[in-house]
Amino acid sequence: LIDEQVLCVHGGLSPAIRTLDQIRTIERNQEIPHKGAFCDLLWSDPEDVDAWAVSPRGAGWLFGSMVTHKFMEINDLKLICRAHQLVHE
Repeated sequence: LIDEQVLCVHGGLSPAIRTLDQIRTIERNQEIPHKGAFCDLLWSDPEDVDAWAVSPRGAGWLFGSMVTHKFMEINDLKLICRAHQLVHE
């Protein structure tokens, strides 16, 4: 979290997480699980879907703009920065 305004994640969001405090409670010193919130933060992807959709990858979720905006509103964020994919221009 940068300046309490920018959330940096590898993948994306999780339907199991609504607040930043929930992210803070995740034990990160472990093998990456195949499912659950920790897995989702690493492998979820933004997509043109209404809410949540099963990821074809088999790990994480696909999440839409409504999910993103709601999470940002709840947590008073200005930006979510993800590292898993490049932005195509």
